[in-house]
Amino acid sequence: MAEGPDVIVLPPRTAAGLAGRIAALTRAAYRGSDPLPGLPVPDGATETEAAVRADLASGATVWLAESAPGRPVAALRVTELPDGAWGIGRVSVLPAARGTGAARTLLDAVEDAALREGVPVLRLDAVVERCLPPLYARLGFAPVRHWPSGDKPLTEVTMERRPGAPPRPGRRSWLGPGDGVRVHWMLTGDALLAVIGDDTAEVPPGARLAGIDVWRGDGPRAHGRLRDLLTATGRRTGGTTVVFPPGRHAAPVHLMPRAAEPRLHAWCRFRPGAEPPWNGAGPDLPEPVPSAARPDIRTDAVRCT
Repeated sequence: MAEGPDVIVLPPRTAAGLAGRIAALTRAAYRGSDPLPGLPVPDGATETEAAVRADLASGATVWLAESAPGRPVAALRVTELPDGAWGIGRVSVLPAARGTGAARTLLDAVEDAALREGVPVLRLDAVVERCLPPLYARLGFAPVRHWPSGDKPLTEVTMERRPGAPPRPGRRSWLGPGDGVRVHWMLTGDALLAVIGDDTAEVPPGARLAGIDVWRGDGPRAHGRLRDLLTATGRRTGGTTVVFPPGRHAAPVHLMPRAAEPRLHAWCRFRPGAEPPWNGAGPDLPEPVPSAARPDIRTDAVRCT
């Protein structure tokens, strides 16, 4: 069985002494990490030593994944929240280590420790437009709340996982709430489609789901307002469909819907190349993968230094 990186939990004094290196690793991980160009720069891409020290002063602990002693390839921070949950933030993986299981190794180690200490839930926030929630869903986290970012025209989702619990598929959580009007973003071979509402009969065979937005408010006028908003930059072809040129980044209303209309929130986004097929009634969404299904990842090497 191949071994993954070792995990280190840094004591506060050690972490403070390494604050500059931790900030540098975070910046390197976040710079250029967006799957679509044109989004606001991630906060982690401008991380400073002072910000790391501020997190430590507020009680955060730093967890590192090392490919060899003294060679960290990934990091995250854990903070105990008022309700007893552990909040996970600044999940950072160096570009060269992406796809190696470093993030899973760290998150599994955090979960193992939380299970031993009786922590009721692990919680993290992820930006929808950066296509992050489906990645965390595959690690067993389920969306529990969508909310607008306060400093950027983006939408975030809070996700939770109960330590030791089997991952929940959570397929319905990606499909949007029961209220509001949905916009299904579909990819075909030569176009990006926006389908307003739940009537997806106009979606051509072979389409893939790029994401879903939700407009809340306006009642019966919502369809008309959405149609006007989308046709301002696209071409209406049917009763509910608006066509955009190919290239998801070339459609600003898809890239950042809140920038086009504050009431239009991104509900889910899938990374380019990972858009699930649309089967005629809904997307074939990926299931979460439990840790036990990844024998190449080592999660029992947690050590404190």
